[in-house]
Amino acid sequence: MDRVFAAGGAVGRLMASMDWSATALGPVRDWCPTLRTAVSICLESRFALEVLWGRDFLQVYNDALVTHIGRKHPCLGVPFRETFPELEDDYIPMLNQVLAGRGATWSKDWLLLLDRHGFLEESYFTFSFGPIRRHPGAEVVGVLTATQETTRQVLGTRRLSCLRDLASATVGSRTPGETFTRAVEVLGRYAADIPYCLIAVAAPETPRRLVPVASSGLAVAPSAADHPGGLDPAAAVPELVDALVTDRTRTVGQILERLSLHRTAGTPPSGSAIVIPLSEGGDAPPLGLLLAGISDRLPMDDDYRTFLALAATQITAVTTAARAAEAERAMAADARRRALCDPLTGLPNRVALFERLDQMITDSQCDQQGVAFLFIDLDGFKRVNDTFGHQTGDDLLREVARLLRRVVRPDDTVARLAGDEFAVLCQNLTSSAAVEAVADRIISRVAALRINGDEGAAVTASIGIALTGPMISNADELVCAADTAMYSAKRGGRGRWRHFDRSMPIRLARPRL
Repeated sequence: MDRVFAAGGAVGRLMASMDWSATALGPVRDWCPTLRTAVSICLESRFALEVLWGRDFLQVYNDALVTHIGRKHPCLGVPFRETFPELEDDYIPMLNQVLAGRGATWSKDWLLLLDRHGFLEESYFTFSFGPIRRHPGAEVVGVLTATQETTRQVLGTRRLSCLRDLASATVGSRTPGETFTRAVEVLGRYAADIPYCLIAVAAPETPRRLVPVASSGLAVAPSAADHPGGLDPAAAVPELVDALVTDRTRTVGQILERLSLHRTAGTPPSGSAIVIPLSEGGDAPPLGLLLAGISDRLPMDDDYRTFLALAATQITAVTTAARAAEAERAMAADARRRALCDPLTGLPNRVALFERLDQMITDSQCDQQGVAFLFIDLDGFKRVNDTFGHQTGDDLLREVARLLRRVVRPDDTVARLAGDEFAVLCQNLTSSAAVEAVADRIISRVAALRINGDEGAAVTASIGIALTGPMISNADELVCAADTAMYSAKRGGRGRWRHFDRSMPIRLARPRL
């Protein structure tokens, strides 16, 4: 074995067995001292080094570089352009710069697609290109290339950025649906790692059916509208049901074809997907499933699996928080609704009435429109209660509430104040005639009500009407005036309405609560 190749490991032994006279480098005995020295340094190094000799950049490299070039090996003594034609446009100008004596150069995190494990793999390298001279200060006769693979660092940084963006985009989501939508938008920006993704939840009525709620990277995004009953994977993709039921991650081949879905054009190829349950832990069933396409250009190693699992964990955590917040808001809204609602009739209560009245008066002052308050009291209601019982009285109050809703104008507000007292708020008034028409309808309809059949007892309604104006400018004054007018109507014979005027003896204002 030639001493040049003696310490060269597997590549050195291969080089020793080659017929170099069949290459452009010629027989080893004719190699100049500079080439012999460069090759010896290259072969004896434990770093990935390559000698690119002459204007054709003939290749000689060591064992450490073999794992970098994958199935391009062996390409010893072959011009660089023939081995890597896909890199010529980017690579050759830098090599020519060095060969022309314009100094060393380098390139960081260069993307290469290499066939090292039976598929074109997304790989990243940092290259350093330095001159090889015949002797110090003489002409440059070759380029010494040092290569460091940075694939794991680049992918790790990219995936960390994805997880950071995912956390930033989803935090504060108000609902699970908002979380899912924001999550797939972020994952869609990292198609190199996740060519497509789909989040599906179990159908409420049929847990073994899946309802798609958000997706990215799919040509026609599936939706609940497209699949009103949900996706039914039981026959086509039973692995999905298994993942949902067993709460275990599954890798599934040809999932899109089996679900009749398609990727968007231009996304990295993906022949399989990982299905990860969005699991809260414990005995609770998963919130749904994350279907993440696996790039065919990346090895499915532990780093890849960990990244996808962390993405699913983040989505689950934010979804759980959003669901809890949504439940709290629903409880708070229900509590407020109950606090502002009369439980017997379903009408707004006194508190809700005054809230609405304050706002209406404020709006009317801006619009220069009037607000009217109709204070309604049922005449004879006590007699109904005493004669027929409180259940009949309650039924009567509910019927009056339904009647009032039907006879008022669409924008008017009906409320129950207390006992047998009701109120109607009318806004956007230009005259009192519209309010009087409402009062007439109420009086006639209430008078037509019968308790215990056609021959039963009847009730009537006395109504006091007050309108905002120069002398009445706030809610308390308006209600007090309407209350005063209502008692004037009762004294005048009941079953009628009266407008408030200053001649009436003012009743003391009732408390709001």
